[in-house]
Amino acid sequence: MNRVNDASSSSAQGQTNIPYKQIRAHCPTPDTIVIYQAYPETIADAAVATGRLNASSEFNMDRMIWIKPSFYLCMYRYAWSYKGAREARILAITMTMAGFLTWLRNAVPSTGSDASTPGTDEAIRAQWDPERNIKLEKLSYRSLLLGVSGDWVETWINEWIVGIEDITEDVRRWKSYIDEDGKKGRRKVQREVTRKWLEEVVAVDEEIEERLEMRNATG
Repeated sequence: MNRVNDASSSSAQGQTNIPYKQIRAHCPTPDTIVIYQAYPETIADAAVATGRLNASSEFNMDRMIWIKPSFYLCMYRYAWSYKGAREARILAITMTMAGFLTWLRNAVPSTGSDASTPGTDEAIRAQWDPERNIKLEKLSYRSLLLGVSGDWVETWINEWIVGIEDITEDVRRWKSYIDEDGKKGRRKVQREVTRKWLEEVVAVDEEIEERLEMRNATG
């Protein structure tokens, strides 16, 4: 796996060497990958205690779940866990790489010419959103969001999740650094995030690149 420059750095916004569409995640290995989700306290507490994401009766198996491999895109979506009670806890979920790649091979782009290509599964939607830096500003390249629903959610929970960690305390501490110390605080957060959550490129084959419209993509 190739490491990519930290999206929080001041120079990353002007970089042109990062492909427009690229999948990045924390510590991807041949066996596992880490993605991020936000849940209310009841769901998060039960999930961490049992290792099962649907341990709480409040977990809705019928909803589409939007999977986020990108740390800063997750922070943007959930406002560093302060968006609201439904997104008050940030979970880092380790899942099998085989399962993640299976999703990619069955995904349908949210927009694009191959949305009705035979052999795809509309229960999995691939969406490319602007990547964000530590100030949650848009960068010039995109990160992947995966919308997963139907039987794929059950398979994910029962077979592919191998670890669940609540990182809300870290996330809120980092947000306090930024709020209290401005630029100095951002540098402090950047050092900690880089040390603990540095992201690397997730290598995929040509079939997946074609399906997700990654090849030769431009803004």
